[in-house]
Amino acid sequence: QRLQAEALPHDLPEIPGLTFDAFYQAGADDARIGGDWYDAMRLSDGRIVLSVGDVSGSGLDAAVTMANVRQILRGVAQIHPDPAMMLDAADRTLQAGDAERFVTAFVGVLDPVTWNLSYASAGHPRPLLRDRTGRLSELHASGLPLGTVGRVLRATENITLPADAMLVLYTDGLVETTHDLAA
Repeated sequence: QRLQAEALPHDLPEIPGLTFDAFYQAGADDARIGGDWYDAMRLSDGRIVLSVGDVSGSGLDAAVTMANVRQILRGVAQIHPDPAMMLDAADRTLQAGDAERFVTAFVGVLDPVTWNLSYASAGHPRPLLRDRTGRLSELHASGLPLGTVGRVLRATENITLPADAMLVLYTDGLVETTHDLAA
């Protein structure tokens, strides 16, 4: 439990006009540690890096892979905060060291001044965007999971978030039992 708690952020960014919230619960009572993560960190230029992901399997090995991938994303973001490049670095590292693990991930970089969100996905469930009228839409991004054999080209997409929007990032654990996101 301590490793799981230490692998997830202790605090989320505090930015006027934005609210960050997170919830983590293991999918099974006996799985106190696993490979799902979420993260939000502020860069020195004020932009926010968001990531969410899921390592195949559960247990200590999945948790170690999760912590490694999360730290790779954080490190690359400090030098080059392009979501596709961040995922590419994590993919290369994963293939070099843990060729039997697959990881789905979504990475976004939000500019809180322009509300531009640049993002890329590695086979992760699509985030949901709710506008002020309550209309839901998915952020479209494609890409194979990290750890897939061969070179995978990922593209960074861009969207300007509407005022009063809510962006929901989640892992497939939310829908594994019901296969229904609304349930």
